[in-house]
Amino acid sequence: MHRRSSYLKFICLTCLVIFTLMFLTMQNEKNHISTFIEDMVVEDAPMEGLRKFYPDSQTSTSDRVIKTKTRYPAGMHAPFLINNRNMCRKYEKISALVMVHTSVGNFWRRKEMRRTWLNSSHYSPENLQVIFLVGTTSNKTATKLLKSENKKYHDIIQGDFVDSYRNLTNKGVMGYRWITENCMNAEIVIKIDDDAFVNFFKFFEDFSFLKQRKRFMFCNKINPNSMPIIRQPSSKWFVSEWFYKGRDTYPHTYCSGFVVFISTDLIPALYQAVFTAPFFWVDDFYLFGLLPSRVKNVIHENFRGNLTFMHPEGLKCYKELKRKCKYLVMPARDKELDVMWKAVIADRQQSIYGNYYMRERSIY
Repeated sequence: MHRRSSYLKFICLTCLVIFTLMFLTMQNEKNHISTFIEDMVVEDAPMEGLRKFYPDSQTSTSDRVIKTKTRYPAGMHAPFLINNRNMCRKYEKISALVMVHTSVGNFWRRKEMRRTWLNSSHYSPENLQVIFLVGTTSNKTATKLLKSENKKYHDIIQGDFVDSYRNLTNKGVMGYRWITENCMNAEIVIKIDDDAFVNFFKFFEDFSFLKQRKRFMFCNKINPNSMPIIRQPSSKWFVSEWFYKGRDTYPHTYCSGFVVFISTDLIPALYQAVFTAPFFWVDDFYLFGLLPSRVKNVIHENFRGNLTFMHPEGLKCYKELKRKCKYLVMPARDKELDVMWKAVIADRQQSIYGNYYMRERSIY
């Protein structure tokens, strides 16, 4: 009887210890999440809702679930699934590195971009290099095609995060990281969306002085407290009241991310700033506003006079004025690419080597 009583006491004590440990673990997890949310509010951190806009799990191409509660971008540490790390190392100097934000499925658009205005051979002796930044997709056919595309062109950089609109911040951070690690011999970096078109003849002829600038961004500049923060839940750009609570405008100078020229020396500083800047899904503000605000002496300069967001306007300008057209940046996607390219090169002569005549560059 005594043994049985002792045994029951032992069982009860063991159960009590187990339940106590379980309670403490659950309480610690609860406190962790609570502190996480409080930190976002106290720091006025520009980050979207913990669950609603930055899920606790993501699926990689190997179908394993990655659990995370980090409040920092995945792009800062996510492994490269495709990494052409030697692209820039083959050259002593690169005149310009173009960093393209593109969706996995835009295969034909990338092909047309490579054939036309992103073909480096057109700009000899300038050395233009291009990387296309993508995330992952659950579409196995698209994944296979992407690997084949990279095998042919060797210009894809893929990170281990889902390729989605609200992960564009991760994509941009991945680009900053890749350049910091692999391509600091570029004289300038140009970030573009894959529906943008840059006249690199005009850039090398009239804007090459930008390569001498330091801690510099040349873009469609948005002044502080001039752009509304969208609070309507039905909007594509909805930002929860958890973030920038009490504010109705973005507090820092930043760039519209359509096309941004960035001095190469600034890239490592922006990447380092990621380690102290909590995640925010609005990529333009995060990449070109919040991060620069944490780096000293960054200059944003506006190229609004050399930009149009209307394809017909840009096309008409080049058809009528040819190389005298003022636009450096304009939109062009899919079938518009070939039309715009032909308008830009209409008054240029192509050599047997594939490059086009460029007038002597202006001296600044």
